[in-house]
Parts: sequence; C-alpha cells; structure tokens
Amino acid sequence: MAWQPTPYTAPLLVAAVASFGFAAYAFANRSRRGHGLLWSFVGVAGTAGVWSLAYAGQLSSATLGTTLFFNRFVWLGSAGLAVAWPAFVLSYVDWTAWLDRRRFALLWVVPVAVAVAVLTLGVDPLFYADPVLADAGGYRVLMFEPTPALLGFIGYSYAVNLFTFAVLGHAALSRDGVFRRQAVVLFVAGVTPLSLGAAGIAGVIGPETGFVDFTPIAFSATSALLAWLVFRYRLLDVSPIARDAVFANLSDGVVVCDADGRVVDRNDPAEGLFPDAELGAPADEAFDEVPAVADAVADEPSDDEFRVTVDGEDGAPQFLTVDAHDITGPGATRGGTVLLFRDVTEQETLQRRHRALIEQSPNVIAVCGDDGLLRYVSPSIDRLLGHEPRELEGRPVIDLVHPEDRREAQRAFERAFEGAEQQSITHRIARADGSWRRFETVIERLFEDGREVVITATDVTDARRYEQRLQVLNRVLRHDLKNDTNVIGGYADLLRDHVDEEGDPYLDIIDRKVRTLTHLSDQAREIDVALHSDAGRADIDLAELVDRLGESLASSFPRATVSVSVPESAVVSADELLESAVRNVLENAVVHNDGDDPHVEATVVPDGDRFRIDVADDGPGIPPVERTVFSEARETALEHASGLGLWLVHWIVTESGGDIEIDTREPTGTVVRMWLPRADGDSASE
Repeated sequence: MAWQPTPYTAPLLVAAVASFGFAAYAFANRSRRGHGLLWSFVGVAGTAGVWSLAYAGQLSSATLGTTLFFNRFVWLGSAGLAVAWPAFVLSYVDWTAWLDRRRFALLWVVPVAVAVAVLTLGVDPLFYADPVLADAGGYRVLMFEPTPALLGFIGYSYAVNLFTFAVLGHAALSRDGVFRRQAVVLFVAGVTPLSLGAAGIAGVIGPETGFVDFTPIAFSATSALLAWLVFRYRLLDVSPIARDAVFANLSDGVVVCDADGRVVDRNDPAEGLFPDAELGAPADEAFDEVPAVADAVADEPSDDEFRVTVDGEDGAPQFLTVDAHDITGPGATRGGTVLLFRDVTEQETLQRRHRALIEQSPNVIAVCGDDGLLRYVSPSIDRLLGHEPRELEGRPVIDLVHPEDRREAQRAFERAFEGAEQQSITHRIARADGSWRRFETVIERLFEDGREVVITATDVTDARRYEQRLQVLNRVLRHDLKNDTNVIGGYADLLRDHVDEEGDPYLDIIDRKVRTLTHLSDQAREIDVALHSDAGRADIDLAELVDRLGESLASSFPRATVSVSVPESAVVSADELLESAVRNVLENAVVHNDGDDPHVEATVVPDGDRFRIDVADDGPGIPPVERTVFSEARETALEHASGLGLWLVHWIVTESGGDIEIDTREPTGTVVRMWLPRADGDSASE
C-alpha cells in the first residue's frame, strides 16, 4: 500500500485524536449526567473523529483503490454527524419536542440511506462519476464528477446545518452570562467547518487543481473551542435549560464565579443585591461591601451558612444568608464557586423583635431539654434574681428551686413532657444573694413532638405578700369594726334611759351610723367572698329572687314601704353571686334614706333578649362621686357605704355579662337599672 505526505494529514490526525478524546471523556462521565445532551455530544465527537481519521487516510493514500476505500468511511462519519449534530443542538436548547421518536426518526432517514448505499454500492458510482487521482502540487487528490445523489446529500446537510445555526443564534441572543458565551462558541464551532468546506468546494482555498474538503480539517481548530466549552464553561455539567428554568427564575440571588474568582454569571435578584457584581469582575470588587463573601470565593467553601448585611433599596438594612458551594472540575479540582443569597430580612426582624420582647420581659423565660438541663435562659433572670444566664445554661433546671418544692417541680416537668397540657406550679427560686423569691411557673412543650419545654416564671413574691397583708387587714378591720359598732350600739341603748327628750335625736343619729357601719362590715365580707370565690354561671329566676328579697327587706325595715312587681318567670344566666348584688341595691335604697317613710319599688320586665331589674327609691340620691365606679376601673373615694356596695354590684353584674345604669328620679330619689341576659330556652312573655 503506497502512502504520500500531505500538508493536511497532521491537522486531520490532531482533529481525530481530539474528537475521540472528547467522546471518551464524555462517555466516562455518563453516570454523572446521562441525558440527551451528553449522548449527542458523544455522537458529534465520535463521528467527527471518524470523518477526520478517514479523510487523513484518504489524502495519504497514493492509489485510487485505497483512496476510495477510506472515502467510504469519510461518508459514514459525515452521515453520522448529520444526525448527531442537530440532535446535540436541539438537546442543548432543550427543544425536546423535536426529539420525540417520530421527528428524530426523520433525521435518520437520509443519513442511514447514504450509509447503507455507501457500504453496499460504494461511493463509485453512487457519488462519483469517473473518479481519478490528480496531481495537486506534490501530492495526488481525488477528482470526480458529482452525481445527483452527492449534490442531494450535500444540499440536505447544508439545510440541516443552517437550521441548527439559526437555533444557536437565537440561543446566543436570548441568553446571558456564561450560557450566551457557550451558545456563541458552539455557533462558531459549527459555522467554521461548514464555511471552510464551502470555500473549498468553490475553489477559494485549497490547491489549484484537485479538490480538498476543508470541513474535517477545520475540526482541528474547532476542537480547541470545544475544549474551552467543556472544561472552562462546564458544557457537560451545567445545562442551559436548567439555568433558564431554575437559575434565572429563582427568587434568591445566585452568583457564579470561576476558579480565578471572577463573576461569570448571575441572575436578576443577585444583580439587584450587588450592582458591582458585573460579569468578569473579580470577587473582591464585586463584593467590596461584604468582604466575607469575597473570602468565601477565595477560600475553600465550607458547608456552614453565614450571614451578611447590605443596604436595601430604601436604605434600610437587608439581611442575607449566604451558601457557598464549590464547582468540582475534572480530577477533583476546584472549578469555581456558586453563591446563593437568601433574603431573611423579615425573619431577622421578627427574631429581633422576639429577642427584644424576651430580653425586656418582666418574666424569666427558659428552655429546658428532656435531660433536665437548661438550654436557654432569658437575660431578665439577671435583673430578677441576680444570676448570669450563661452561668445557668447547661445546669439542671431544679438547681435553683427550693429543696421543699423540688419534688413538685420535678413532677410538673415530667408531666409537661408526657402530655400536651401546660403545667402550672408555685414554688420558690433562689436569688444570687441566697434569699428566696416566690414564682408562679408555667411549663409547656415547645413543639408537639419536641424534646424541649418552655418555662415562663413570674415573680409573685410582692403580690402574694400584699395579698396576705390585705386579707389580714380586711379580716381584722371587719372583726374589730363590727365588734366596736355593736358595743357603741349597746351603750347608746343604755343611754336612752339617762337622757332627756332633747338627747333622743342625737342617739337616733348614733343608731343610724351604727347600722351603717354594720352594713359596711357585711358588704366588705361579701366583697371578700366574691373576690376569692370560684363562682360560676347559673340559671337564676329573677322573679323568684326579687320577690323573696323584697319580702326580706320589708321584714327587716318595718318603717319602709316595699312594692314588688315581677312576671311569673324571668330566668337569666348570671353569676352565682347575683343575689348579693340585688340585695345590696335594695338595702341601700332603705338604709341611706333619711325619710320617716322610705318607699322602694322593685320591678322585673323583659327587654329584648334580656331582663331588666328596676329599683326606685325616694331617698336623697347617690352622690355623683360614687357613680364614677361605673366609668372608672378603680375604687374611688367613698362618701358613705353605698359606694362600696355599688362597686360590688357593678362587679357582679358585669361579670354576668350584663349592664347597670343609675338615673335620678324626680322630684327626689334614684333609679338603679340592671340588665341581665336571658338563659337559653327562656320564653317569658312580654
């Protein structure tokens, strides 16, 4: 077999080796990304390698038979590339609809027919008429007359390639960043061989005599472009459609830096966050205001997330979390860094507010694990108990609890972990100076399936001490007041036998005041019972209640005229202490009436979905200062016992879901009106 040297043999062999190398690299990495883009790339590289190697053998052959033999494989490579190249381009731009079985089969029809015809019939006479070897200035090349089949296949190939170039051109114009560069390089890599091949056919380049196909020769140059795409821009690792569908549409900011620390891509949110992060800018310039990000690009990224703060559009601080991930290149080398920026301003603001609320809380807030150790203690413990939070974290939760209260506290913690209901206990906690404070503590699980509980402890030492003192004072005063008024009343009765008629009015005044003080003591007792009882709601018949209390009032105060008007039934839903409220209103109407013949009228009438009690008298009226009990949520200065009674009445009626109103009665007297809600099912007639 005779061989001849040509100036094109070396470039063709370089192109063949490079193409086969790319095909082997892609095939070796098929498990990393086994989609259509990779397999079509293997097809492009493999068929281009076959075409280049076969054409090198054809040009190096010095006999016609050997030349035509290698030429068969040239056409096999060309036919394979006519299928692989459009499949690769359509995969790259993700036009998957063009790659279904029916359309993809159309791409195979012509190339497969050519391959079968070449293998069975041969290139002579299929494509060449009268082929010969002609001198081309030192070496011999194939000369022939093209057949219609050859012209038809060339036309088909050019049409398919022009379509793929249009697709790549559209991708280059519609994309940005690294993927625009990918599309541009692919466009150049596809157009260059076709253009050089057309120039060779037209005789613009090549030997003056003979024909040399520069299409496979150009593969030696385009192989460098493919190497740049594969290793520099990760052509086979990052799909542009993934970038369009995910990267560009992410609400989070994403910046991609290459191995040299330069920005090669970014999405719109990242551009808004970092205007200086322009394509090609070094990381230290792009992230000048946040050096921690530039350091993450320069150093080996860790899996730890970190936070940075940037200025928002309105000048307010914007809080971001940053995740830095390295891009591993061939041979486990670092190929760059992907930065993910997530806006957590809202969460950070909310956390800061919660932190401020906890830190300024008048309570001690702590988190305890199921191991009994404190995980967190709020700073308020320093203000309330004098302990530093960090000194307590990690210690058993019951360390500060009084020894006598520890068993109950331990059981409460255990019950909190066992069930969903919160646990409440009262216990003593040690101050840093060794003294004890009393706390009311609520314990509840942080999450339903969690292994932690939240502890909220409220210091009630002063409140408990005040309540105890008030109870003692209240009982002593009521006891001593009633005893002393009884003594005064007894001595006043004895004096009646030792004074003349002029002294009787003075003794009558003493007698009235004694009754007033006794009544005041009884009201104080009722208020104490009301405030410290657990009375609930009950169905109460106002008709029966008012009628009974009216009879009792007439019996206790014979000088008074008491009239009662009630329906057959008037059932209301009210506090169980309602009887005390109605009795106080009726008794006040008589006790504080200075007339010789006090008149009291009590009525019960329906009023919509409620019943109304009216108590009218002809006394001097209730002083305005004591009526403020209805407009102010506190006890006001009381001129006489009626004020204390009104406070009790107001409290019971409002607790019953009712209303109370006081009006002046002409020409003299007062009308007290109380509205109370009907009980469910009550059907009293108007």
